[in-house]
Amino acid sequence: MITTSILFGFGDITAQSLFKHQIITTKTDEKTGEKYEEVEISDYNFARTCRAVIYGMLFFAPISVMWHGKTLPKLKNPFINILERTRMEQHEHSQRKLHFYDSVFRMGIDQLIFPALVWIPLYNTVMVILAQHDDPFGVIKSKLENNWFNVLKASWTVWPAFQLFNLYFVPVHLRIVTANFWATGWNCFLSFVHNTAGHGKGSGHKIEELVDIEDDDQEITMVYD
Repeated sequence: MITTSILFGFGDITAQSLFKHQIITTKTDEKTGEKYEEVEISDYNFARTCRAVIYGMLFFAPISVMWHGKTLPKLKNPFINILERTRMEQHEHSQRKLHFYDSVFRMGIDQLIFPALVWIPLYNTVMVILAQHDDPFGVIKSKLENNWFNVLKASWTVWPAFQLFNLYFVPVHLRIVTANFWATGWNCFLSFVHNTAGHGKGSGHKIEELVDIEDDDQEITMVYD
């Protein structure tokens, strides 16, 4: 829990430092009555880092231990029958093949279930509640409707290959720590994609904040048409 919280906090600090947000507000000139846009670069948000630390420590770490450390290693590829599995376990070369087949199956189960049904909904729910929005469940519903599939697609471009490597080569007791280091880069990756033309800000598409929950004012001005 301590390691995860530190890495989540570090990931958020890195993302805020490398990819600063442009807060765009529409104002009206008092003399001419004409509307204009004012662009402001957001400052470092300490509360956002605290929310990332809390999420990593109290939610991501315990669930990850139970899933990646306790449950996933026990799953076996069901497409290999008992007789074939017994035969493969008797030879060193076949053992490596069996381990690979099991790792592929575990990676598939992990990537099909957890990002879509656990991590993305949980992250949005926890971070919105910690941000103390007036209508948290409305904000959660809006974020999941707008961003759930976008984040899931981004996740599938980054995590499956890493998880296969993690499950095949890394010992069970080190897998969560390894995943946490990779997640630091994942957090920055999402911020990078979100700030790249054609993928969010400046793309001409309406999109809400993918990665971070800001305060109420920023929650409104982070929406682009």
